[in-house]
Amino acid sequence: MGEYSDRVRAHIVSDNRARRILYLVYGAIAVAAVCLLGGFATIVLVLGLGPVLALIVVIEIYSRIQNWRRLRAAEDADADLDRSRPEKSTEALPVNVIRKLRGRAQQAQDAGEPYLAADLRLAATTIERLDREP
Repeated sequence: MGEYSDRVRAHIVSDNRARRILYLVYGAIAVAAVCLLGGFATIVLVLGLGPVLALIVVIEIYSRIQNWRRLRAAEDADADLDRSRPEKSTEALPVNVIRKLRGRAQQAQDAGEPYLAADLRLAATTIERLDREP
């Protein structure tokens, strides 16, 4: 497991949990409306349930595709990072690592992965700051 793919997996779990909570809130509001408004709310709920369920299915499919893409991009970044790590730790010059991270951040941004790109830029900035300290 790599550091980026682990972080993306944690973010995916958080997103899934948030979506499930939103679905439960929608269900609670629907049940409360039926209880308070009676027959009219039941008709509206039954007629509106089909499109809402279809929308939930579309959201779930889209989310799974996006999560798969984000995870694949993070795994690729981890693999590239592992390949770029030298056998000897003395060979890793901070300037080269920073340049490589910024290049990967640009690739992630171009691939539509702003969170991964932000993480890579943060790593580059951190290495830059640590390199400047005496």
